[in-house]
Amino acid sequence: MSGVAPGAEPSELPTDRYIELAWSVGEFAVAFAAVYAVGRWVLEPLVERALDARINRTAANALVKGIRVGVLVVALRVALDVADYGYLLSIPPTVVAALTVAAGFASRDIASNLVSGVFIVTDPEFNIGDWIQWRDREGVIEDISFRVTRIRTFDNELLTVPNSQLATSAVVNAVAKSPRRVSYTFHVGDDADLGRVAEMLVAEAERHEEILDRPTPSVRVVDLDAGRAGVQTRFWIDRPSREALVRIRSEYLRRTSVRFAAEGIELPAE
Repeated sequence: MSGVAPGAEPSELPTDRYIELAWSVGEFAVAFAAVYAVGRWVLEPLVERALDARINRTAANALVKGIRVGVLVVALRVALDVADYGYLLSIPPTVVAALTVAAGFASRDIASNLVSGVFIVTDPEFNIGDWIQWRDREGVIEDISFRVTRIRTFDNELLTVPNSQLATSAVVNAVAKSPRRVSYTFHVGDDADLGRVAEMLVAEAERHEEILDRPTPSVRVVDLDAGRAGVQTRFWIDRPSREALVRIRSEYLRRTSVRFAAEGIELPAE
């Protein structure tokens, strides 16, 4: 006996409905994959190459991310139309309003991070590759997305920081300006010849090939306390980075230490 109800049309057979559903799903998948592939692997690389030649890396990175989201939305819309599911996008206004209110309450933090991300990306003094310091942390910006900024610390940790945190904190960009001044305070016995100490510190700065002659290195006495004198040296370096700053300062301190030892000037223990 046949399991088909009397009077049923052939098109109403369960098997036909399953085939029709599978065909629609297949059309959706193929259309979505085709549009997404063209956008992701053809359009996006072309735009990225064009942007690299015209704007800085940070803004280009943000625009490429925006294009990626746009490609996803277009691929979804085209796939729904191809599979005759476009009616799913015709949501009644009351439902849209309810969903908007619900999403607003559920995503206040996300919206705050998105807005903060826009301000960060459009700030010319805040770029991928910059060395920044905020609160009690520091590191190099690796990536800026719509919601978070990823920062590599100098211990090689990767921090994921909400954009709203950076937008509402005092952030020091340690490499935004060039040249950059480097300061270090030596503590010597207050019976030392401070004039001679100052001469040696300036001379060692002038001998270093990566320390600038202008602005000129300078030395000043900043404190006298408990039999010690604080003598601060200041010099300037060009095109600063953390690696360059640490290396130049280390070389300078090593040379001054040798010079102090040769001159018989002791550095009292802290």
